[in-house]
Amino acid sequence: MRSRKKKTITVVLPEGFLLKMRLIPWIPTKKGCVWLASLAVGRSKRQLNDWMNRRKKKSVAKLDGGLTGRIGFKTQAIAIRQVRQWVEELPKGESISMRCESAVPEKQFRIWSKWFKKHESSTWEISTQHKSFFFYK
Repeated sequence: MRSRKKKTITVVLPEGFLLKMRLIPWIPTKKGCVWLASLAVGRSKRQLNDWMNRRKKKSVAKLDGGLTGRIGFKTQAIAIRQVRQWVEELPKGESISMRCESAVPEKQFRIWSKWFKKHESSTWEISTQHKSFFFYK
């Protein structure tokens, strides 16, 4: 079985926000691996790292802050562009899962569902039970 390293990308957004995306090997399978893609938007690297590492601090509680309007759409566009690039890099037999783990997961799932149904290919599976999106290559 080959070694797999996580991939992390940080993008500076307008108005002082940071977008951090990561792709980590999540579940090994017989034919490959299921990768977990996640993203967070915050004001500082520490806040984002605390969110990614599941630490519960006061700064993490503020992550649901005001990303509305053009910044929200831009964040979504950057995230989906990066996920498409990661999908292209996947070897055959591997897959990517995106779970809605924001401060308000129902809202995030509703928005992402509309996006995936309208703009992405039908190869993406949408799970309403797990609030996640799944792509198998």
